Amino acid sequence: MEEVKASSRAPIGSLIVGPALITLAVTLLRLLGELSHWSRSWFNPAPGGPGPMGAVLALLAPLFGVYFALKLARAGEGPRSAAQAFGHALLGAVMLFVGFYTSFLLDTQFTGRLELGYLIVAFAAALQFAAWPRFSKVQLAYGGAVRVPIVVIMWLALRGHWGTHFDSLPPGFPEMSFWPTYLYFALVRQLVFWVSYTVVSGSLLGTIAAAFVDRGPPQAAS
Repeated sequence: MEEVKASSRAPIGSLIVGPALITLAVTLLRLLGELSHWSRSWFNPAPGGPGPMGAVLALLAPLFGVYFALKLARAGEGPRSAAQAFGHALLGAVMLFVGFYTSFLLDTQFTGRLELGYLIVAFAAALQFAAWPRFSKVQLAYGGAVRVPIVVIMWLALRGHWGTHFDSLPPGFPEMSFWPTYLYFALVRQLVFWVSYTVVSGSLLGTIAAAFVDRGPPQAAS
């Protein structure tokens, strides 16, 4: 069977622009709701922003992962081995949980706990590239596209003390100056943990969904 040529592939930007704009719209709606003091049951400004809006944003990553996977598989850009792709995704999900637990839930104060957890989740995302590189690149681009606006919002919120979940530090967060706080609370968390979550969660559901569609020729190595 013929391999998919790189020149025939849809550009990654065209694949992610719609999902990225939808996610940005939900993010801005969430921000507007918190700034306007709409119902706290939906727009909760507490640390972490627990509630339906937070759940919606967390679910968009794996749901759009399914969308990307189906688009690629139907275009003949599926994984070389569906079983391998699912195995990597499942292992990545376990590592993602371990990394999250290490960074945020482990009841110990050893130096480097946060950094070790982030390293684990980053490796969980990197693992996906070996099994389905094209899909992983699309998800990485989508994850970056939706998280960069959030780190900008968090910079403004922390500077302006907006009183939203975007600038509400979690209990026990150490007293630091602005830039270290922004680094640990916003930049690293959004661009490492949440981007990794996007890649891994999308891979887990996406590889399952792609197994049930008629696929064209397998993708070329990339």
